[in-house]
Amino acid sequence: MPCWGSVETALAEVRPALADTQETVAARLPTRSEAATLRISTTLAVLAITRVSTDITGRVAEAAHLVLPGDRANALFTTHRTTPGRPAQR
Repeated sequence: MPCWGSVETALAEVRPALADTQETVAARLPTRSEAATLRISTTLAVLAITRVSTDITGRVAEAAHLVLPGDRANALFTTHRTTPGRPAQR
């Protein structure tokens, strides 16, 4: 399996670079379907995370929607973009 760096390099060859990422995090009650999938009660809060990344032309290049049980979820988001004026960070 390729490492993330090589995947990102391969994607950069076929689409413009990512320019912006917005993440929304909300605590809410789950839908019945979400509760069934997560095997939790419909009265237990979930953590809903929506992430949308756009490229330099403004088109959506990546989107994700996660729903996690609220009593056992932690979230840490770190995004480092490499641009001509800013080297990659590790």
